[in-house]
Amino acid sequence: MELRNVTMGFAVAMLLAFAAAPAHAAASVVCIEKTANTVDRHGTDGSECFAGSDGSGKAKASATGDHSFADSELQTGGKTTATATGGSFSEAVADTGGHAISNASSSSSVTASSDEHGVAKGTATGSSEADASAFGKCNASAKAAGAGSLAVVRCEHDGTFARAKATGGGIAKGFDDAPPICTPNGGFAKVRSSGGNCGP
Repeated sequence: MELRNVTMGFAVAMLLAFAAAPAHAAASVVCIEKTANTVDRHGTDGSECFAGSDGSGKAKASATGDHSFADSELQTGGKTTATATGGSFSEAVADTGGHAISNASSSSSVTASSDEHGVAKGTATGSSEADASAFGKCNASAKAAGAGSLAVVRCEHDGTFARAKATGGGIAKGFDDAPPICTPNGGFAKVRSSGGNCGP
């Protein structure tokens, strides 16, 4: 979709448009960028954070632990916050007044993407994965916990929402305009969305 391509392509554009600020060594790292620039820091514990902004909003990324990487980027207003701990990957990307929050811990992976004043929140822990996308003035929230668990949500239309939770190896996928998918796999999977509900 066009909005997804524009927003996700911003990470590459930012890297090409600005020279990264000098790296600083620390046990864990925090990157905050409010001006038209980027900052990339490496921690002595093996962590890394990257934050990029076009100067229209605040991007914050923090990482702790070996192989932990947090990436926070925005353009055209909005706010992004990415947090990674325990060998995890966390990415928050926003455009056009979007708000993206991503929290990953314990070898997990999270991507939160927003555009057009949408709010996307993703949380994952315990070797799980979460992906939240809000490409309109809507709310998307994905939470996952436990090995093999996957929570994916997407909303694109103003006034809609999609929330998904998966634990214990479950898979939950929610959309604002399509039927949800809940596959417990012996664990837990739940979706509540404008497109429909599934799970307990």
